[in-house]
This record gives sequence, C-alpha cells and structure tokens, in this order.
Amino acid sequence: MQGHSASDDEVRALAAEILGQDEYAAFRGDLAAWERLFDWLERFFQWVEELQVTSPALFWLLMAGLLLVALLLIAHATWTIRIALRAPPPDEDVDTRVSAADWLGRARTRAREGHFLEAARHLQLATLEDLLERGVIELSRSEPNRVLRARLAAAGLPASDRDALLGGLDGIEAALFRDRREDPELYETWLALHARLARVGAAS
Repeated sequence: MQGHSASDDEVRALAAEILGQDEYAAFRGDLAAWERLFDWLERFFQWVEELQVTSPALFWLLMAGLLLVALLLIAHATWTIRIALRAPPPDEDVDTRVSAADWLGRARTRAREGHFLEAARHLQLATLEDLLERGVIELSRSEPNRVLRARLAAAGLPASDRDALLGGLDGIEAALFRDRREDPELYETWLALHARLARVGAAS
C-alpha cells in the first residue's frame, strides 16, 4: 500500500492546528512579533528601493547618513580598543596594605560599638601588620593560615610571645567558625597581646 503524500495545504493546516494548541501560546506570541519585525523590514527596504527611482537625491542622502553612522561606530570602536590597549597595567608595587595603626583604630571603634569579635579580628590584623612592618615575619595576602602559623613559629620572637600569638589565633578561629559570639574577653586578650608585642619591638 502506497503512503499518502500530503499536499502543501494539508501541511499548513496541520501546522496551524498544532500551533493552535494551548502549550504553544507563548511561541505564537513570539512568532507574531518576529513576523511584524520582518514585515516592517520588508516594507522599509521596498521603500528604499522605490526611493531610488522616485527621489534619487533623498535616496543618496539616506545612504550617506547610514554610511556616516557606520563610520562613526567603527571609529568609536577603534578608539575604545586603542585606549584599552594603551592603558598602563595595574601598578603591583603600590602598597595597598592597611597600616597597623589603622587596624588598631578600627578595632577600638568596633569595640565601643559592642562588636567585640570583629574588634578582636581587627586587633589580630593590627598585630600581624605590625610584625610585617618590622620585618619579623614575611607573608603575602594569598598565603593560607597554615603558612601564617609556620611563619609565626619560626619568627624571631620569645617563645612565650610565639605561643601567645598561636593561642590567640586559635581563639579567633574558634570564635569565628564555632562560637560566633561577641566575647569581650577575646578582645581584651588581643589588646594585651598587641601592646605586649609593641613593647617588645620598641625595646629591640
């Protein structure tokens, strides 16, 4: 038995029936919008084509305007790319560190506001920045906490100060990742530790 070959009209009718179902409602809206756009473009190009015959001066004026817009867009893109290529790379030598004094000031401000955990964290940063400024330790921002601990363990500080620093780090980590509570005692511990290490630096 030979298969039935559908005519063009039957195919269009079947397509219209399928697209008429509810699940294709959104696609019908999108399709209608595209059809309106293509109809407008077709009418526009027909008008331009007719304009070449009915009003050559206006036709060539329109072409000149479109050409000018295209040249301006190309010039703007070229200028933007040239500016981007000529821009100097970021200066990696610029010191963007916050000083130990600034961290200390921030710590005192946060403590007055009752944010003792954040204040203790700022005191930790003030203490470490002070050690960096004095050359007691070397550390970059990308290095993890285990590297910091190793550098502190090898630092040229009295053993009691090294132990106090490592213990202070343990307290900060426990407060940040386990307890999550405002602890005035932790802040006072770091305040005393910062003052203690500052005196050691002044004496040396």
